Amino acid sequence: MEIPVLYLGWWADTAAALARHGCATTFIAGPADAGRAPRMVVVPDPERLDDVVSALLREGVDPAAFDVVISEHEECLVPAAVLAAAYGRPGMAVGTAVALRDKAVQKARVRAAGIPVAGCHTIVRIEELADSDLPCVVKPLAGCSTKLTFAVHNATDRVDAVRAVTASGTAGPWLVEEFMSGVEYHVDGVVRGGEVLFAGVSKYLQNVIEIQRGGLVGSVAVDPSSPLTARARELCAAALRAIGHADGVFHLEFFDQGDRLAFSECAGRIGGGMVLETTRAKFGVDLYDEWVAAVLGRPSGLVESVDPRPYGWVQLTAPAGRVLALPSPEEVRARPGVVALQTAVSVGDTVPDPASASNARAGRVTMVGETEDGLASDMRALVAWFHSQVRTDRTIARAA
Repeated sequence: MEIPVLYLGWWADTAAALARHGCATTFIAGPADAGRAPRMVVVPDPERLDDVVSALLREGVDPAAFDVVISEHEECLVPAAVLAAAYGRPGMAVGTAVALRDKAVQKARVRAAGIPVAGCHTIVRIEELADSDLPCVVKPLAGCSTKLTFAVHNATDRVDAVRAVTASGTAGPWLVEEFMSGVEYHVDGVVRGGEVLFAGVSKYLQNVIEIQRGGLVGSVAVDPSSPLTARARELCAAALRAIGHADGVFHLEFFDQGDRLAFSECAGRIGGGMVLETTRAKFGVDLYDEWVAAVLGRPSGLVESVDPRPYGWVQLTAPAGRVLALPSPEEVRARPGVVALQTAVSVGDTVPDPASASNARAGRVTMVGETEDGLASDMRALVAWFHSQVRTDRTIARAA
C-alpha cells in the first residue's frame, strides 16, 4: 500500500528515494519544475507558506490527508514544519526546523550547550557592519551555499561586502560572526532517536569561504579509523542535541583548531556537491534511504561497508562567459581517478562566476586515489586541466 506524502520542493533524487520506499508523493514546487511529477501542486514560491496554503486550498488538496508533511530542501524546512503542525501531521518540529535554518538561533543553542562556536550578533542594515570588530564574517541569517557571505579582514573588505550586498538588493537582518581559524571539515551522517548512527568526516580542500579568493570547493573523506572521526562524532552528538535534531540526516561543518573542534554550522539535509555519491562509494551508506526511513518512522537500515581507498569530490571551474568549447564528458571520465561526473554547462551556456556561491560550477566529479593527500593533489590537478581546456567568449576576447 502506497504511503501518501506531501513534500515541499522538488528534486529528482528525493522523488526517486521516496518512490523506492513506496511513497505516493505530492510535490509542492515552483513553475520551473511543473510537470516533473505526476502529483504536483505548482506555486509561485514553495518557500513562502502563504503561497503553499493558498495553492493547496485552490487545488483542493488537504494536508491532513497525508501521513507526513516534509522537505529535505533547506529553504523549505520551516514552511514544511509549520504546515505539518498546523494540520496535525507528522513532520519536523517547528523549533528544530528554525534552529536548522536560522544561524543566530542555531549558534545560540550550541553555545548554551557549552560547545565552542563563533561569537556573533545581528545587524539590521548592512551599513552597520562598520561598527563590527574585524576580522569577521557577514552572511544572511538563513543563507545557504555561501551566497552573499563575506570574510571581512580589513576596511577594503568591509566596503566591498557592503557594496555587493547593496547591489543585490537583499534586505537584512544579517549575521556578523567572529572569523574562525582552523582547518574546515564537514560531517555527513544519520541520527535516530538522538543517537548518531553514522558520521562520515571529510576535509575540505580549502575552507569554503576562500571561494571568493579563488579557492576550490571539494573535499576528501577521512579514514573512519582516524582519531579525528571519533572526536567529530562526539561534537555532532552534542550539537544535534542542542539543536533538537534527533531523527534524520545532517550536514555539519566544524573547524579543527588543534586543541579543540569548533562548531561552524549544521543543516538537516544531505550535503551538497557530490557528498551523496562519495558517501555511497566510501562508506557504502545511502543517505537518501536513511532520510526516507527517518521521515517515515521506520528503523534504520544502516550497514556500513568501508572501502579502504580514499574518495573525494570536487567542483570543476571554468572561465566566466559563454562557453565556446570544453572537454567532453568522455574526456573527463577518462582522466585518472574519476569515478563519477555531473555536468552543469554545455557549449552555448554561460558559466557563472565561481566566487558567487559554493554551488556555482561547470561540473563536478567524484574521484578515488591512493592516499588522502595524493587524492587532494589529483583533484586540484584535474580542476586545473579542465579550466585550461575551456574556451569562452571572454577568454577569446582577451586573447585577441
